Amino acid sequence: MTKSYTRAVGALLLVGISLMLASLACYSGQIPGVFELTPYYTPTALPTVVGGKLQVLDNVLVPLEPGRPTFALTIYPEPLLPNAMNSKLSCLGDSTAKVLYAGVGADGQNYYLINCSGSVGWAAESRLIGPLEFLREDLGIAQATPGAQAVEMYDDRFRPMPPNPLQMCKPETIVTVLQVASADADGDGSPEPFYQIDCPTPAGPVKGWVTSESLFGPIEINIGERAIALPDPAGGDTFVMASEPGPVVAETAVTGECRPGAILEAKETEVVNGVAYYKMACGDVEGWVDDSRFVGPLRYEVDQLAVIVVPPVLVFEDQLASIMAEYAGETPAEEEATTAEEEATTELVDEAQRRVVEYTPPLLLADEPGPAIPQGEEANVVGRCESNTVARLLEFAAATDQVYYRIECSECVATEVNEDGETVCTATELRQGWTSQDYLEGPVPFTIGQHVVFKSSSKAIMTDDDGTKWGRIPANLTGAASIGQYTEFVGRCPLEQGMDIVGVVAEQARTSSKYNFYYEVSCQGQVAEWQGEAPRREIVYQSGEPTLITGVVSVRDLEAAPE
Repeated sequence: MTKSYTRAVGALLLVGISLMLASLACYSGQIPGVFELTPYYTPTALPTVVGGKLQVLDNVLVPLEPGRPTFALTIYPEPLLPNAMNSKLSCLGDSTAKVLYAGVGADGQNYYLINCSGSVGWAAESRLIGPLEFLREDLGIAQATPGAQAVEMYDDRFRPMPPNPLQMCKPETIVTVLQVASADADGDGSPEPFYQIDCPTPAGPVKGWVTSESLFGPIEINIGERAIALPDPAGGDTFVMASEPGPVVAETAVTGECRPGAILEAKETEVVNGVAYYKMACGDVEGWVDDSRFVGPLRYEVDQLAVIVVPPVLVFEDQLASIMAEYAGETPAEEEATTAEEEATTELVDEAQRRVVEYTPPLLLADEPGPAIPQGEEANVVGRCESNTVARLLEFAAATDQVYYRIECSECVATEVNEDGETVCTATELRQGWTSQDYLEGPVPFTIGQHVVFKSSSKAIMTDDDGTKWGRIPANLTGAASIGQYTEFVGRCPLEQGMDIVGVVAEQARTSSKYNFYYEVSCQGQVAEWQGEAPRREIVYQSGEPTLITGVVSVRDLEAAPE
């Protein structure tokens, strides 16, 4: 659908610029601009693919291949040699990849430059399966053949599952895609994509594999989730819905005290003539609308706290200053002109060897719901807040095809370089402005500067022989995520003293798109040090004058200090 596709395009284009490997126009989602790049390891652009099964921006599956533990990518657009000597990078088989570039090789075959879990290289069309219509964690509406009471599902060996009256996946049920794989279930010699789904039933969830024919979508809203009502294209002050799944017409119109901008809650869904319709509750009014009439899901409540998360991008080092200037709203310094003769002597290989650095841009806040524009006549930026800082949500609104929040966050207005050569912020000012909820993760319970204590259930608590209770402070995210025998601690502080929050870290989970949250905390206590040799090493704590201790603690171990 349009909303999912838009976000997928944005994510792909960031990858394209970051790796310098495709002739794609790139944008960050906040900065307008085009960077022309050269196709990876090709002196000239390849002939255009005509009638290929894949297109640029398609998602594909790289299958497990006989005799190979991984899927090898070739350096050049050419067949993979049996000994894989023309491959430098690979990725896991049965993983998903994104098509960055398409072209016809010297042998007349279609080749695709793909990004597979961060590895980028070429693969022949015959080695790829797709395009994929769904990815992991996508939502879809289960579909059945006409007259069937249940959705046809396959087991882990891709054989039809026998019907189970107690656990049937009924048509029109919203399901979640858990995994993507390929199989030749019909035996025609051509593997096809399969999607493992989690289908809720009255007797509990049932899991199985389906083909794309059994799924409609992807869709954005699940049952029980909320959305924002959009204005009717025909105008009017009320939000009109239908009494049955289908377009709103005079005979089915349902009106009441529901207006554009109101919060809707999804109750049911049904696909009619290739369109997904939702039964929505708006206060005391219920009716059916398609997803062009609302924007969602609405993830947060007003006055909640969320962590700002801006994805890092990889850029050419020699372009970093210019890009940073654009984000800062400054006019980049004009570069010295290069003569045609100098350009002619520049080898393409030098372009491929330019150093790449990682840059995390600030979150740009707009003066109204909608994209932030940092420069030009339509510039609307009213603030710039750093990633991994806490924002307070003030209000929400729908604009274009996204949910926007007006937030309050701290913008760094002064910096200095510390003893380690790191640039640190020394002064901040509060800013308010609008941003897409795609840059917000949470909610989280605490803000910077708040005083907190360990929960009584935390494994970080220890008791000395004299009965004194301490709170141990992990040194890193790994230790904070799972406190145990081998956790490294930076120190400990008296349990009742508590800690001050000085920072926040949002870490994406390895197996999903969800985030785990940690707080950087500080307190006055005893520094930890290791004594002895492995495996008999032990931690001891220095006594004497209290020392400033700074480390990280998982949000699940903390609670607000009593007033």
